[in-house]
Amino acid sequence: MQPDIITAFVSELLKKAGLSDVPKNFYDEYAEKIGAEVQKRLGVVAMNELRPDAVEKFGELVARDAKPEELAVFFQENIPDYEVKITEALKDFADDFLASAAKLKSEV
Repeated sequence: MQPDIITAFVSELLKKAGLSDVPKNFYDEYAEKIGAEVQKRLGVVAMNELRPDAVEKFGELVARDAKPEELAVFFQENIPDYEVKITEALKDFADDFLASAAKLKSEV
């Protein structure tokens, strides 16, 4: 299950792309794929920002299936300007996605 903030982000993104009125099964499947991609991108940003000692601690959290809330606190404590970096990553993802969606729509 995706954290609520990612679900809300994906819903808004699909709405902006004009994809909120597609069939529900397509929407749900597509939203899940986009959400997974968002999580992956945020994970890359986070991992690139962690110090080596924090990477080990992160591995321990993952190994014990830490809750998303715990991971968020961990990242906030271990990544300077965490909120700014995550906001920038989400904005970049949205810009890329919306540009791709617009290009696809123009080609159809």
